[in-house]
Amino acid sequence: MKFVRPVISEGQAREIFSQKRKTLLRRKGEIIRIELINFPCYIFEISVTSRKGEKSSYVSVDGIKGTFSFLNLDNVSMKEEGKTSFNFEITSNEAGKIAKHEYRGEILKSGLIEKTPAELREISKGEKIYYPFWICYYKKKNKYNFEVIDGISGKMQGIQMNPVFIKAFNQKKG
Repeated sequence: MKFVRPVISEGQAREIFSQKRKTLLRRKGEIIRIELINFPCYIFEISVTSRKGEKSSYVSVDGIKGTFSFLNLDNVSMKEEGKTSFNFEITSNEAGKIAKHEYRGEILKSGLIEKTPAELREISKGEKIYYPFWICYYKKKNKYNFEVIDGISGKMQGIQMNPVFIKAFNQKKG
């Protein structure tokens, strides 16, 4: 199994979460704990042709719910060992169908905007990897919540990923 090495350290993650936690009028709560998780994902390399030529890019489909995202593998290094945080719940075939469907939608959208139709040429077999995310658990009054940042870019994960992480957390209980 391959694990992506995090670029963001725990100290940097704490700093990012601390900055994001303060708003102009209120604090978002007390940080209880920050931990690194290795999240199951499938990576696909997709080749597309258009009048501009051939282009390849990488996409990711999470291994829990099948959420699609573009993936930048520049400056990313892999390691062969690591601690898995969650199990894969969808198969490589299911993830491949999602990647193909979602990418075709992106091709159509960009073709309409740029007036350059493109065609999906090839999609690689999905490779299982574990991708790093930092999770911050916090408490405000009597309620607990969490926020997540990408362990490579340090970008806060949006609302689209919350159901994915919640489903993964429930997996641990079973």
